This record gives sequence, C-alpha cells and structure tokens, in this order.
Amino acid sequence: MKNLGKFISLLTVLLLVSAMPCFAAQNQSDLDKQLKLADDITKETIVGPGSVQVTTGKDILMSFGATARIIPTSESDWDFGVADSDAVKSGGLMYGALVGDFFRSHGNESGTVQDSYIRTEAKMYFNAMPKDRAWSFYAALEFDRPIDTASVDSRGGKSNDSSNFGLERLHLTYALPMNMRLHAGWDIWHMDAFEGAAMVYGDDNPGFWITGENDTVSYNVGYFKLMENDFQNSPVDMQDGANNDRDLYAGYVAWQMNDAHKFQFLAAYDRIRDVVANDLAGAMGSPFGVVGDAPDTDSYHAGAYWVGKFGALEIFTEAVYQFGSADNTGLGSTVGPDRATVLEEDYDINAYALAGDISYEFKGKLTDYPLKPHLGFMYTSGDDDPYDDKLEGYNGVDNAQRFSSRWGGENTIIGDTNLMLGTALYGYIPEFYGNGTPVTTGGLQNFAGNGNGRGDNPGLTLISAGITVAPKRFLIFKTNINNFWWNEDIYVTNMVDPVDATVNGAHKVDAGYVGTEWDNELTLATSKHSFIKAQAAFFFPGEVIEDLTEALTGESSDEMAMRLAAEFIINF
Repeated sequence: MKNLGKFISLLTVLLLVSAMPCFAAQNQSDLDKQLKLADDITKETIVGPGSVQVTTGKDILMSFGATARIIPTSESDWDFGVADSDAVKSGGLMYGALVGDFFRSHGNESGTVQDSYIRTEAKMYFNAMPKDRAWSFYAALEFDRPIDTASVDSRGGKSNDSSNFGLERLHLTYALPMNMRLHAGWDIWHMDAFEGAAMVYGDDNPGFWITGENDTVSYNVGYFKLMENDFQNSPVDMQDGANNDRDLYAGYVAWQMNDAHKFQFLAAYDRIRDVVANDLAGAMGSPFGVVGDAPDTDSYHAGAYWVGKFGALEIFTEAVYQFGSADNTGLGSTVGPDRATVLEEDYDINAYALAGDISYEFKGKLTDYPLKPHLGFMYTSGDDDPYDDKLEGYNGVDNAQRFSSRWGGENTIIGDTNLMLGTALYGYIPEFYGNGTPVTTGGLQNFAGNGNGRGDNPGLTLISAGITVAPKRFLIFKTNINNFWWNEDIYVTNMVDPVDATVNGAHKVDAGYVGTEWDNELTLATSKHSFIKAQAAFFFPGEVIEDLTEALTGESSDEMAMRLAAEFIINF
C-alpha cells in the first residue's frame, strides 16, 4: 500500500499537467468575465466560520472569528450505580486493579471526566482567499479542557507541563478545471451526519479530497489517514511493517432532484491494520479477557439515503451494507464463551444498518411559530453466533449518531462515551460488547485497540420521538425520547470476583430492552452572536442493564443516570 504514495504523486502530476492548458487558455480578463469575483469572504463556503471581515488593501480577502463555550456540568450515576454497590466497594474492579468508579468516568473531546466539572471550548478562526477564489486558507486554534488553575495556567493541560492548545483545523483548497476543487488538511468531513442517521462516517481526520458539482449533481471523494504507523515518539517505538496503518477511502454523490427531494449515494473502504483483536478486559490486561493478533481487516460500506419533502411533511430513509474480511485474527487458538469450542481464525464481515424518520412542521397550520415533532428509528444488525466465521455486528467507520439532527445532540449520556452502555464517543451502538470474537471492523480511531468497534457487537434498535418548538425568535426548545434495545445476546466476565471468572467464565446477557434516554435542551439567544443553553438528560435503565451490571459485578444496579448542564456561548 505504500505504492499508494507513488500513485498519488503520479496522479497529482498528471492532474496539474492536464490543468495547465486550461489555465493558460484564460487570461485574467477572461476569468473576470466568467467569474463573479468575491467581495465578502464571510459569505463564502470554501472557508471556515468567522464574521469579522479584515481590510487588507490587497486582492486577498481575510476574515476572523471565534466561538467560546463555557459549560458547567453535573453528572450522577453515569454507571447506573455500580460504583456504589456493595460488591464493587468491597472488591473494586478488575480484581482491585481498577478504581470502583471506572465506569463512571468517560472520555469526551475535553478529556476524561466524571461527576461535576466546568468544560471550556474556545476556538479562533482565521480565513484568507483571493477575490477569484483560486485558493483558500482556513485554520482554527482551539483550547478544550475542563478548567482549574493548572489547566488555564498551562494553556489547556491537566498539569503545568502539558497543553491542549493547538491547531484544531487546517483546510486548504485549490480551484481546478471543470468546476472542481482540491482540498487538503483536516476539517469536518462526513458522509451521512447532520441530515442523515450518522451511521457511516463523520469526523475531522487529516487527508485530501476533491469536490465538484454540475447542475443538480455534486460529488466529494477523499483519502484520509486515521492512523499512521510510520510516525512514533522515538525510533524504539517504531514497528515492523510499512503498511500497518488505518486508511480510509470514501466518497459520495448527491443528487438534488429538485427543491423537495435529495438522494445521496455513498461508499467507503476502511483499511484497518495494527489494531489488536481484543475486548475491553483484554486491553486492560485482565487474564480473563480475549486477546488475539492485529488482523488484516478490509471493511467496505455501500449505502444511500433520501430526504423528501411533501409540503410540511418530511421523510428520511437510509440503508447501508457493510462487508469485507478480517484475516489472521489470532483467535484460532482461543476457545469461545462455552470454554470448549475453538474460534475461527479468518472472518467475513456481513452486516447492515437501516434508519428512517418522519417529521411535520405545524407552523402556519396549527401555530404561528415553528413546531416540529418527529418519529424515527434506527436498526443495526448484530452478531448471533461466536463460532461461525462471520462478523455480523454493524459498525460505521465511526459511529456518530450524536451528530444526527434527528436523534442526536451534544447533551446526551449515551453519546458522550458510556462504557456501561458499551458506547464510544459520538456513537449509540454498543461497540465495546460482543459475544466472544472482538475483531475491530470500524469505530472511532481515538479508542482503537481498547476493545471498541467490535464486529461481534449485538446490534441496536432505536425508536426516537421528539419535538422542536420555537415560540419566539430568540427561544428554542428541543426534547427527544430515545428508546434502546440490543438485538442479540452478549457475553461478559465478572470484573469483581476472580473466583467467579475462573470457575464460571463469561456470563451471558440476553438481548432486550436497554433503557430510555430523555434529552432536553432550551436555547435562549440574547443576540445574534450570544446564546445561553440549559440542558437536562436522563437515562432510565431497563432489564438489560440490570442483567449486565449483575454479570459484571455480581450485584444488579439500576440507578437513573443524569446529566445537567448550562452553556454560555459567544459565536461570531
């Protein structure tokens, strides 16, 4: 695959050579006639946010902007009460190797947090481009951390010798012939987030991509580096194998049939190397966890979604098929959860995901202000047999349901990493759980190697209902009730009692109702650029959580999880 570098270099040269006659054939006067020159960079879509235009006195336009969010947060029972159970208090977790509140902590964009903290996310945006749009530059500096004296004095680190402040976004573009544009850097790039179900991919991984459009059809094709094996902290950390990276090749074609109907067709190839097949317990060094080798995994996604509007009625549907293979997993000498049957060495990936949503805008019919209820679902396939050679638990390249406008939100409990629910950051799919063959077939790269993205996960059924209402121009209230079921059984090992783990092995947790999350957010706009949000989220656990906590600790826990927060936002 390192020949890919030679191929990309050759392709770039050919592209530039082919483009030179096109540029040479047009003098500046011709370009001025064909292009409407830009005069306000803040209205351009090829740069980043920023509403303050900077006067340069030259033909280069520049702008500046910023977003500041201060978020005091209070959480309780993120682990549904496991840390307070008698079993964990007396024995700890992982036979005393882990603190009892391990499942209460969770990782998000600001770091590892739990209970009560004040998160601060501050971004500064810088943009530049010439009037003819031949190129563009966008960069964002960011500080994102829970704050105390040490973190603000060290510019974002937890200690005085570390820092979180740095370059969060870099996005360069170059105009190409035939209404195309070449992009390079790291910025938000997604296939089905926001207006879709966010089941395939949405992230800011570095890479290169080409965009283009022609009348009603637009396209976006890219290559992204999710993990680079040939970059380490020191020579002794270098690993054998020039191809042991994680690379993503992805693209989509959007057809805006008319103002009311849009179709988007998408495809992705996720080439995963150097990610060990292991579960969470194995990743943490438990002798009762599952640990294999780093397989050669090739995961493909093919799918489409449609958004259709019929007056005030909007309908959305999406379908994705995941296929491929994972070879040389190192599990061929490992016995399954029955402690007798040996697992397979090579696996085929065969999974799918479906989603749909219907909403209706009542403004002008029932009210004189926006009132929009919705009802939606998402179904992802799960793996039902640890002893066959198939991985049927669906994973996106990353699972990013938090970024779906239909049932997502940054104020969720399930989407802010919840290890008891088996979710990594952004996702709702229980990718940390499975039935015994923990081979990574996708999932957020930030957690790779820690047992996420399992192709044997149980799958998820989501039924979502909610309302968004804006009784005033400056006031918006959004509420969502998301109900969750796991579609297949899973196996977990007791993390408190080593005798139980040794004698009884893995415990089966039956498929069923996981629980209901109720998310609420009230937004008050104090001006065009300033906002205050109040958020309240509650997760009511079902029988699966009761069974799961008992299997993990020997004692059932079913406390309601809660997150309360406020956001103070300035954005310009």
